[in-house]
Amino acid sequence: SLEQDLERRDFTINAMALDIDQTIIDPFSGKQDLIDKVIRAVGDADRRFKEDALRMLRAVRIASQLKFSISKETLSAIQTEAELIQHISGERIRDEFLKILMTATPSESITLLDEVGLLQYILPELLEAKGVEQAHHHIYDVWKHSLLAVEHCPSRDPIVRLASLLHDIGKPRTADRSSGTITFYNHEVMGSRMVKEIGARLKLSKHDTQRLFTLVRWHM
Repeated sequence: SLEQDLERRDFTINAMALDIDQTIIDPFSGKQDLIDKVIRAVGDADRRFKEDALRMLRAVRIASQLKFSISKETLSAIQTEAELIQHISGERIRDEFLKILMTATPSESITLLDEVGLLQYILPELLEAKGVEQAHHHIYDVWKHSLLAVEHCPSRDPIVRLASLLHDIGKPRTADRSSGTITFYNHEVMGSRMVKEIGARLKLSKHDTQRLFTLVRWHM
């Protein structure tokens, strides 16, 4: 039935239909959630995410694109079921993640992905940057610096934005404080290797992987 079809949808704003007489069929109050600018899972949020774990990433992406919030219950379910994202193909994760990078506030979305526990499965290398201080003209740690880099990237090309996010990805693994001042010798070598691994995990095409590699090396 139509209601059975709608109750299998991901979010309430996607679970509406229009009858032949132009009557809105809205069994899950999607119209009100549109008005309130809220992303809410249809019915049991845990069940929806177990049906397709990519929906957790979609919730963050849609909220970012539309500047909506995510309901408390839906956010809690994402935190509970976050590990299920490991069972989703790299291609599907890649498509959603690149769309997130193309939004107006990618750093907020990446921060949210971290808070709900998804980032550790999608881009664990980035989490290594937390608390890694930098010297000289840098005033932020590598984590904050990376988020600001993608936030202020003028290009809307998702590969360029990904390169901005990853341009210092090798610094945490090459950090050396033995001289009294932190250094990152050969971080570009380490970073280049890590970028190739990330590209493979996200199933980037050979062309996009090479573009990413070149852009990151250029930024370094």
